[in-house]
Amino acid sequence: MAQKDGDTTPGRIVGLSKSEAVDRVVAADDSRDPDTVRAVLSHVTEDGAVTADGVDSAVTDTSMILSTAETRVELAAIDLDGAREAAGDDAAVGAVRSRLDVFEATVENANDRVESLGEKLRGLSDWRDDPRSVYDVVLGLREVASESQALTAHADDVQLDIEEFERWLSNRDVRVRGVNGDVAALEQSLDGLEDRVAAVADAEGSEDSADAAEDADDDRATEWCNAALRARVSALLVEDTRAELADLWELAPESDAETDGLDEAAAALADLDARVQRLRERLDDLARPSWTDEYGARIESFEATLAAFEPPVSWGEVQAELDDARVGDDE
Repeated sequence: MAQKDGDTTPGRIVGLSKSEAVDRVVAADDSRDPDTVRAVLSHVTEDGAVTADGVDSAVTDTSMILSTAETRVELAAIDLDGAREAAGDDAAVGAVRSRLDVFEATVENANDRVESLGEKLRGLSDWRDDPRSVYDVVLGLREVASESQALTAHADDVQLDIEEFERWLSNRDVRVRGVNGDVAALEQSLDGLEDRVAAVADAEGSEDSADAAEDADDDRATEWCNAALRARVSALLVEDTRAELADLWELAPESDAETDGLDEAAAALADLDARVQRLRERLDDLARPSWTDEYGARIESFEATLAAFEPPVSWGEVQAELDDARVGDDE
């Protein structure tokens, strides 16, 4: 049935004042928040009443917002094509290929989102013959508009990331600064891990009563386990950064290889690798039989999980695995 102004069917609100429309929408579903309903209907209210022209304008506005998102995604795809061309034969190098793969997956996902939003908008555009209430249609339009705006911002970020990648690809100094930044971040992470290992060692025998000592031992066991998990992640970080460094050597012309700072990064990585090994040995020395009985299998399982990761490593996935494996209050 076509929507008509003044229709008194429950959920039909075109022609009503905004106040009346809010009351009717809430009466149809008392789980709805009146303030939220009022805010949604403000987008289709003219001269204090919900109007058909207001809904039509909302459809048009949403279409324009989605069109902007579609354009930005198309521009990101064009930039990606340019990045592939700029990479040329270097696309076979792991550090380059992995970055291109991320961009390709991101742009493909953005294209899928544009298509999905387009389908949703088409389903809302013929709202007069839609069996859903006008409120549900307007709410759907607002969701499409919001998601489209978020997608536009995301596509803009992707374009900036691709531009940054092309600077990285064409400028050896940018690549060197990047890997040195990774090394510095890894060093800072190991400083934190070293503090946690020291805290486990320093906590021994600090409690007076037997109950307090038992509680303290439980806390030390937890800290020891989490430190052991982090130490294994640190080892993977070193491996991943070393693989990145090897790729950067491949990208650097041989005549520049001794003067571009990569050799210093390699030396720093060797030192960090040795630190990781020392920390793992220290954790092994601190371990008590009760700790290994309780957490040994967990640590071994986590180590096996990390073994499946190969450079270039997806650090979001590693962090998710670490979050699942660590011992915490929410376990």
